Amino acid sequence: MIERTILEQQRARFFQRRRQQELDAPRRLLRETDELMFWVEECLVQELRIVPGWLMPRVRELLRTADPELARSAERERRPEAVLDHLFSAQQHFMEACRLSRAPARIIPLFRGRRRPRESAAEG
Repeated sequence: MIERTILEQQRARFFQRRRQQELDAPRRLLRETDELMFWVEECLVQELRIVPGWLMPRVRELLRTADPELARSAERERRPEAVLDHLFSAQQHFMEACRLSRAPARIIPLFRGRRRPRESAAEG
């Protein structure tokens, strides 16, 4: 019974680590930056003076993931224009991370080897 519980806990930890690694993937963060930019742009369209409180915790977390210095510089800023500038900087960081994380593609040979010409039946 205890061994089964230990195995279940190990399995749960494994999948939790895997989910956490997926969450920090640069492409996912880049998509999330796009979504947050949409909401901040919507604040500009609606002529709001500050970004709503429900949006700021995720913006700060994303900026902290991109660069801790960027998060510190945007700590008290809630004007949509300034938040949008910080999100652009984070997006630049994530784009570079995406570029660096990609490995060159594996080359698939089109032909196995050089073909030998067929010998004619007349020669044989």
